[in-house]
Amino acid sequence: MNLKLPNKRVYLLAFSGIIFYIVLIAIAMFTYPGGIRDNTSIVGYSFWGNTFSDLGRVTAWNGEPNPISMIFFSFAYGIHAITMILFYLVIMDIFKGSKLESKTSKIGSYFGVLSSIAIIGIIFTPADIFYVHHWIFVYIGYPSLFLMGISYSITLFLSDKFSKNLGCIFTMFFFIFFVTLLVGLIGVSASRSIMVIGQKIMRIALLIDLSILIYGVWKLEEK
Repeated sequence: MNLKLPNKRVYLLAFSGIIFYIVLIAIAMFTYPGGIRDNTSIVGYSFWGNTFSDLGRVTAWNGEPNPISMIFFSFAYGIHAITMILFYLVIMDIFKGSKLESKTSKIGSYFGVLSSIAIIGIIFTPADIFYVHHWIFVYIGYPSLFLMGISYSITLFLSDKFSKNLGCIFTMFFFIFFVTLLVGLIGVSASRSIMVIGQKIMRIALLIDLSILIYGVWKLEEK
């Protein structure tokens, strides 16, 4: 897709979106009033007890209003989602070495855009108000990220524009994402602690994976 923004500016926006996400989520954690589902008396945010979605609740688990944390959560997810949509649309046209390479890159981008739309949906469906709708977007978003990762892993190995080391590193962190995604899904029905831990590791692996992809296409522009 031919966007008016220069490619390198889109890559910079996407990487900046990741940085803003990390900073704003950290602020949201520090401003979260407290409580987890199984213990409403906990003060503040528990990294291994609260989910990310807890930051976007209208009312914290301890019963206190949660406007500040919710705002920072919303901006973090919104900025990250929008900048990544731009990124996915731009890189579709980079991989043209073969028909298979082109198709897998486009499939990856389509699922990447879908995952970002689902993330935006999560913002507007706080789990304590729109529980069912919130989980619908979650179950759209994470499988889409999984399919995006598979598609881009294949694309990077098919492309002769990128080093195989880059493809291996991307695939390694995608494998971590995949394993922790399974752990998180198992934890939904088995143990909330398992789900929360899996979610944190999965998100870290995903951010590293996206940064690797952004770095790869950025270096390609410099050649």
